[in-house]
Amino acid sequence: MSSVTYDQLRILYRTLLVFATVGVLILATGLVEFAYFEPPGQTTGAKAHIVGVFRFDPVTKQTVGADRSEFARDEEFAAVVDWSTIPANLTVDARWYDAFGSIDGQVGPSNPPALANDTVIPVQVPPGYHYVLPGTYTFVVERLKDGVPVEVLGRRFVVVDR
Repeated sequence: MSSVTYDQLRILYRTLLVFATVGVLILATGLVEFAYFEPPGQTTGAKAHIVGVFRFDPVTKQTVGADRSEFARDEEFAAVVDWSTIPANLTVDARWYDAFGSIDGQVGPSNPPALANDTVIPVQVPPGYHYVLPGTYTFVVERLKDGVPVEVLGRRFVVVDR
């Protein structure tokens, strides 16, 4: 084998080693992040009972109509949670996330008995807007430990049409 071919193979081999090392570092970082946000052994088996997602009247602060998963832009909506289905010793919260991952409504964190009066959790219309932005909204009831969500207890998806 000529020295030119040998040098080319050596360069390719070293390049492959660099890419493999970067790949292993990315994988290790992902595993560490996963272990931090989803620690093993954290499941309690508790499930939150989300009664439904309903049209919301901001004047009376009450829900109206039947459970739905699709709304128009000019309709405000809220989720209703039955906090009595969750053990009282857990720290929980409920959040609305929009399609960008921003929090658009929240109640908690606290224990379920303290949240008993906060059963209706509406989506907040962004400041400066008259309507809810179109897209997919996710309602999540989470268990927290040390201020970090460690378990999803319930989830609902809602689509807001254009």
